[in-house]
Amino acid sequence: MLAAFLFSARLYVTLCVQSFSRRRNLGQLSWKGRCIRLGLYLLFLPIWVLHWLCLFLDEILFFSYHLQELKRPLFILGVPRSGTTFLHRTIAEDKKRFTSVSTWEVFLAPSIVQKKLLLGLSWLDRCIGSPGSKLLQIVEKKLFASLEGVHDVALDAAEEDYLLLLPLMSCFILFLPFTESRHIWSLARFDWEASEKDKQCIMQFYRACLQKHLFVFARGKHAHKRYLSKNAAFASWPITLHEAFPDAEFVVCMREPEKAVPSLLGSLSSGLDIFELELEDSELTDMLVAMMADYYQHLLTNFPKPAPIVHMDTLKSDISNSVARIYEYYGDSPDAEYRNKLEELDTESRNYRTRTAAVQPGETADNSFYRDRFSHYYEKEDAIRSGLISTHLHSAQR
Repeated sequence: MLAAFLFSARLYVTLCVQSFSRRRNLGQLSWKGRCIRLGLYLLFLPIWVLHWLCLFLDEILFFSYHLQELKRPLFILGVPRSGTTFLHRTIAEDKKRFTSVSTWEVFLAPSIVQKKLLLGLSWLDRCIGSPGSKLLQIVEKKLFASLEGVHDVALDAAEEDYLLLLPLMSCFILFLPFTESRHIWSLARFDWEASEKDKQCIMQFYRACLQKHLFVFARGKHAHKRYLSKNAAFASWPITLHEAFPDAEFVVCMREPEKAVPSLLGSLSSGLDIFELELEDSELTDMLVAMMADYYQHLLTNFPKPAPIVHMDTLKSDISNSVARIYEYYGDSPDAEYRNKLEELDTESRNYRTRTAAVQPGETADNSFYRDRFSHYYEKEDAIRSGLISTHLHSAQR
């Protein structure tokens, strides 16, 4: 844990210093923008210190978490904006089989100490009529209103666990403030670009985070629960994940590039505005399109083991059957209670409408634009569009 802390501390200082100037054409960085950055970095610093203090306390108070087993974790991967969040939260409803981190946990409680403290406060709150919970629901609704229909956020909802890597400064969402960082962009090409030293440090920390979650939420009568993870930002991580978790199972989500890419760019608009980043006439659009092309290629040609693929259109039109076929692929089936839940979600999914405004990557983004850059998808499109397919994605490390 000390090595991880030193790794993170060095990155924190380096990334913050580098972000006050720009070397690439990403948009004009004003003095107001620099002041906003400084304020955010100073605001995050005590949170970062608190997280690390609690992580070190875990090593003293709950050292036995290192013995926590991680059996057959299920990783949902896929290109961004391909239905990974919907599939994740759907499978997370099978609470008898799976456990997954929630939004409150990734942001407020990466350590066991913090988890137990907040769970204790929640218990006390319920004992007096839940006034704190009711207040949080009001604050939550106002705080996350702008994300509704883009990436719906709720404190108790299943969330992407790559956010647990924020204390390590190794979460790809940090590309917004640290857009020119080589380290941050190596996270988007992790299997073939990150150094072995960085991989080892990050994966050891990530594994410890998952063990901490299971130590709290999968013990005693819940010890049979499997860990469920979803991260579209891990689209370039499958080989490393397979090496770290040899018995892991995977599901891959897909969507047409001509829909996924504009949806990704549109979903980033509010964050880009905060950090004075531009998509029009800047290098950032090309960087993000190249990243997406790498994601498609890596998922479709370099996957380390057999895995089912599910297309977003299939998820939306028939989530119940999609999940049942995923379970079947891995020799299981939903029980009666969970099947009833799936039927409810079927109706919700068919009526769901995204609020994300599609942003095309330039005026020349026509059919040939996508087919030239995303040929690996279109070569397999018929098979992918058939719904859920059980196929061995070719393993060939770069």
